[in-house]
Amino acid sequence: MTFILSPLALDRELVLDFFWKFSSFECALKREGFLRATRSGAAEADWARFGSELSPFAHVAVPGFQESVRELNHLAPMRQVVREGKLAWEPIARHHGESADVFTLRLLKTARNNLFHGGKYPDGPIHEIARDRKILIAAIKVLDGCYEIHAGVRRRIDAAA
Repeated sequence: MTFILSPLALDRELVLDFFWKFSSFECALKREGFLRATRSGAAEADWARFGSELSPFAHVAVPGFQESVRELNHLAPMRQVVREGKLAWEPIARHHGESADVFTLRLLKTARNNLFHGGKYPDGPIHEIARDRKILIAAIKVLDGCYEIHAGVRRRIDAAA
């Protein structure tokens, strides 16, 4: 027996594009030195340090980048939490002192977590497919912009291609 994801769930090409770009980007971040260890010692990409070392997103002139940053922040993917033993959703709040750019990258990671860790299917079929599609499109464009504005990460991604 196999299970089949409904073709109406999400655009498979869009999901694959997001997955491939995100995973390539995260690998490049680690290889470029944007690296940190979790409590258990596992290697993890340091998105917060990456975001804080970039020039402010407001100065990035990559076509469509600013609109995508605004869209991702407007749609604001939520995170899954447990309340009274049941799954629930909670908005993501910007941390005190967290820059807008680092917060945007945290929203990008949340979109990835929701999609690839099962957060999109807590109660059955997705009810807001159009919203999810918009989040993925904006997230891809943010990744594309970050690729363009960081030469070291771009070199790492290009070398792996």
